[in-house]
Order: sequence, then structure tokens, then C-alpha cells
Amino acid sequence: MQIFRQIFLPFIVPLSFIYGCIVWIRNQLYNREWIKVAVFNKPIISVGNITSGGTGKTPIVIYLAQIFQKQGKNPGIISRGYKRKSTGLHVVHDGKELIADVNTAGDEPLLMASILNNIPIIVSENRIKGIKRLIDYYYADIIIMDDGYQHRKVKRDLDIITVSINDTKKNYRLLPWGNLREPLKNIDRADYVIYTKTKNFSSPDIHIDIQRFIKAKYLISSSIPVLMKYDNLDYRKTLTPKGSVFAFCGIADPISFIKTVEELSLQIGGRRFFNDHQDYSESIVQALTEQIYLNNINQVVTTEKDIVKLPESFLSKFETYVIKIKIKFKNRKDIQELIQPFLFD
Repeated sequence: MQIFRQIFLPFIVPLSFIYGCIVWIRNQLYNREWIKVAVFNKPIISVGNITSGGTGKTPIVIYLAQIFQKQGKNPGIISRGYKRKSTGLHVVHDGKELIADVNTAGDEPLLMASILNNIPIIVSENRIKGIKRLIDYYYADIIIMDDGYQHRKVKRDLDIITVSINDTKKNYRLLPWGNLREPLKNIDRADYVIYTKTKNFSSPDIHIDIQRFIKAKYLISSSIPVLMKYDNLDYRKTLTPKGSVFAFCGIADPISFIKTVEELSLQIGGRRFFNDHQDYSESIVQALTEQIYLNNINQVVTTEKDIVKLPESFLSKFETYVIKIKIKFKNRKDIQELIQPFLFD
């Protein structure tokens, strides 16, 4: 991507300027209330970002859904189901059982459904219809909107954005020149900023550059990796395997994945990176299998996001390991403060 941007820079910079103008006009229409927004009688919490991909939204959505449920709430999740092969509204999980497959749901909603096995999850391009379904059919009393920061058609009661510690200054240019979905100063719309993927809860270097735009409170979280072994359509916590593993993933931040693999003391004997939201077609799986065999390795490691898309025929050929990510916050009182207004009707 960086090479592509360098080659076509003379064309990309003007496109970035045009994109920025369109974003500014759109936001002004909402800011001045010239576009009507849908208002619901249940709390709407949006988790999003200001850059494209790889900031750790999904673990935060899962964390919030779990903590609300522990507090006696009945959360529901709405997502557009980015990169899914279906269109329209689909129930991924009805709160009792998983209904959709990865083609219908998309990888991230399916991952959330596999972890949150008793929380209703819906995918729909029309978030308003999806939210209505969650409230009317599944009696959700709090809605978590995945990837909703730019989706301003729905009035939200809490706006959260995630910022990865791996972000750099060069990321903070508008698309397609950089990774920004909208100007950095628009962070000021957020109620909370959550820094993700930090080590030992250290403030990211990028905080110096964006702190002047943060009018909200910011929280610091760390990602705690747990090594799991896949077996019989499920996976369980395991010890570090002996010998080399082949590491592969299809996520927006593959370098972070490799660092995590090394952090868990796995010996990497080979690796392959795919595009974010990679579709593991038959030809892709066959090429990956051949590459693993060429490296003379029988152990593989990947992410939770990838494993939900891989066929059982592939997983059964190898000793398969998956890295599960758990979220921990520097100060749990901050999270309690965040959710407290929504615990009582």
C-alpha cells in the first residue's frame, strides 16, 4: 500500500483534498442538524475509529457487551458486516444460537457471535432497521453499534473511538493519501478515546500529536494475548508448543500479530500476510497449505478473526493455534464511570 501511494502520490493528494471537502460538507450538514437523525428510546453506544482498520474496535465491543451483561443488562450489537458477501439485514446470533455463516455475517460479527454466545447480533447496511429489530424482537435494552463513528444517521448516547498505539504521524493524512476517514480534529466529537494495544498501559507516542483535539476523557488499555489450541471445532488454553510454527493472518495490522506471536515465545519458521478481511477461498487455502508444507512445518498459528473463516479441512491438517486477545484497562474505575449512566433505566 505504501509503495502504491508513493508511485501515485501526484494523483492521490488531490483526491485526498476532494475527499476531505466531501467529509467536511457531510459533517456540517449533521452539525447544523440539516439532516435528521433517528432517535431511539434505548441507549446507543458507538465504538468506532477515525482511521481505517486495525485499531482494536472488536475486542472493545466484546468487552463492553460482556460487562453490560454482567451488570444485568440485555445488550444487542449492530454491525454493517464489512466485507460480507450478503446484503440486507441478517441475524448473526439470536441470543440462543449462531444462525449465520461467515459469508452472510462477515468475519468480525461472526467472531463476536462465537465469543458472545448469548447476545443478539445483527448485520445490516441500514443500522436503523437493525437497531429496531434488536429492540423489538430481542428486547435489547442497550445497543452497541460496531464501527459507528462516521455513521451519524443514528443519535448515540455515547461515542467511543479507539486509537492504536501503532498509529504513526504518516497514518494521519486523509484517505487515500493516509488512513484518516475524517480530519484528526474531528476526534472532538468523541465522548471517550480508548488507546489500544499498549504495553504496560504506557501512553502512546502519538498522544502528543492528538491530545489537543481530545475534548473527551481518554482511557488506556492493553491487549493480553492468550495462546489457544484448536481442537474439535473449539479451542482451549494451552502451553507454548515446541518446534517451529507457521504464522499467518489477514488483518489490518499484521506486524502487531507477529509481535504478539514472538511475545508468546513461539518460534516462527514461516509467515504469510493476507489482506484485511481476507476471503479464504479454495485457491487461497490450497496455496497457503502448499507454502506451509514447503517450510516442512506441521504447526500453524493465526488470529481469532482468521480462524472463523478457515475450513475444517485445512485446520485438521495441522496442529492449529490461535491467539485470543483479552482487554485490560489501566484503571477499572474509568470503565465503571463510562457504563454507570446506562445501568439504570
